[in-house]
Amino acid sequence: MNKEQSSWGLGIVIALVFAAILGGIGIFSAGFNKPFNLTQQQLGVKTEKPKNDNDEPPGNNETPEPPVTNDRSLANVTNVPKGIFNYGGSTTFAPLRSDKIVGALNKVHPEFKLVYTEPLGGKKPGSGTGIEMLIEGDLVFSQSSRAVKDKEFERAKTRGFTIKQIPVAIDGIAFYVNPKLMDLGLKGITLEQARKIFTGQITNWEEVGGPNIQITAFSRNLKAGGTVDFFYEKVLQKQQLAENVREVRDTTDSIRKVARTPGGIGYATASEVVSQQTINPIALAKDTNSDFVSPCANEKCKSVNQEDFADGSYPLTRRLFVVVKQDNGLDQEAGNAYANMMLSDEGQNFVEEADFVPIRK
Repeated sequence: MNKEQSSWGLGIVIALVFAAILGGIGIFSAGFNKPFNLTQQQLGVKTEKPKNDNDEPPGNNETPEPPVTNDRSLANVTNVPKGIFNYGGSTTFAPLRSDKIVGALNKVHPEFKLVYTEPLGGKKPGSGTGIEMLIEGDLVFSQSSRAVKDKEFERAKTRGFTIKQIPVAIDGIAFYVNPKLMDLGLKGITLEQARKIFTGQITNWEEVGGPNIQITAFSRNLKAGGTVDFFYEKVLQKQQLAENVREVRDTTDSIRKVARTPGGIGYATASEVVSQQTINPIALAKDTNSDFVSPCANEKCKSVNQEDFADGSYPLTRRLFVVVKQDNGLDQEAGNAYANMMLSDEGQNFVEEADFVPIRK
């Protein structure tokens, strides 16, 4: 090989090395700037009928559908349709329907207008009612504090579409008692003790380490909504309430009655009972071999125990869902857009400010 050929060959090698370096930088840069996405498997999105009414959204054995994207910024949420969209459902979601939050969404996406819609005909708003209204075409998407049931999946199919649920937050259920009980030594109860209290098998606080005071339990009707339905499934284990359990209209009514009943106990979503001055949220244990875990972040109970809700240390948590019609139409587009807004950084901040736990960190 002569000197000229050698120089020419060396030039080619240098050029190839330089191109490879640039290509590597480009690949690294592209990977670094890739939007943060969570797949449906990571989120636990359910699109098919569950095995039974208690099933949580499926795990990695399910066939995944196209991923639900989670844009870092609210402004970066794409495919946001224009129009007025009716939504509603779970009363647990009320803090996430505040004027502040809806206004913030509307400020970034001014042509995406949300209208909260209550059921007609004397029906009470709730998770089940919202899913029913979605299936019947009265809502574009709904909000639910429980998983969609078999019969609801099947009913949607009779209307010619399926439904999908997208988790956007984590919530805890808290028991609360008359403050006098805590002053007299009550420390907490186990899940089994809670079940026996509400099914009438435990009738005096002395039986669970408290004072000698008769227990008076309060509950909404078991058909009243997602929170009660979850309580029926997970705490009562599908047993009926005892006849002496007093029915209340809503959480406000329950708190008021527990506060003026010396042996009173009720339950509700934790965000509804923290910061209440007239009742005391009570610590809960999975069983007699487990530690009591408070639903409160501190002794003053000004906020929920987000850390223990998030890692599962608190024994009674659930996911909150946006339920979306799968019809390849405007309703599906609007429901997906709203879910992605709630899964954005700003949306998850709203979740945290409302005393729920962000599902995405």
